[in-house]
Amino acid sequence: MPRQSRARASAPKKLTKQERLMAAAVRLFSRQGYAGTSVRDLGEALGIRPGSVYAHIDSKHTMLVQLIDSGIDQYLDAVAELPGTPTEQLRHFVEAHVRVVAEDVNRARVVYHQWRHIQPPDRARIVAKRYAYEQRLRDIIDAGIAAGEFAADLDRPTAVRAVLGMVNWCPEWLPSDGSEPSEEVAAGLTGIVLASVRVGHGAHHP
Repeated sequence: MPRQSRARASAPKKLTKQERLMAAAVRLFSRQGYAGTSVRDLGEALGIRPGSVYAHIDSKHTMLVQLIDSGIDQYLDAVAELPGTPTEQLRHFVEAHVRVVAEDVNRARVVYHQWRHIQPPDRARIVAKRYAYEQRLRDIIDAGIAAGEFAADLDRPTAVRAVLGMVNWCPEWLPSDGSEPSEEVAAGLTGIVLASVRVGHGAHHP
């Protein structure tokens, strides 16, 4: 009897139909894109009629907003408190970003590529969150330059775009099955990032 109780306690939590619907949306939006996914597709993924989908969501757009809104919050939370020097903070920034991506690669693809389909008034909030994330990186780079850890002549706008470009693109080649350890990916990207911003490697102008 005790053994059966422990087995029941350790059994995976059964997802609600709404949770299953959101999980299906992540898979479909990632594979087909938001515009290429119909309510019929979502219904078929759950084995229900298209009209029944609306018993669980207001609209397909609402699902996209919820996925991206909460998705960006994960990245913001991950980099909100980074310890150490600017160099260490930049390392932690890259590591945290890759870690969030690796937790759900398909969702990361939705966050990066499908946010442009979000309509007003939600779009303004999403854009503001994206800017806040970029500003977190700008602040780290500015602090590194001020501390003499990063090159004084570093082209800051280009550096920010380059770092974000590298980490934002990893969902495209990072396996969604977790077969490539995120720690190794983060270590490789961090090495490239730090080598490009450290003193002696800035953008020299004649």
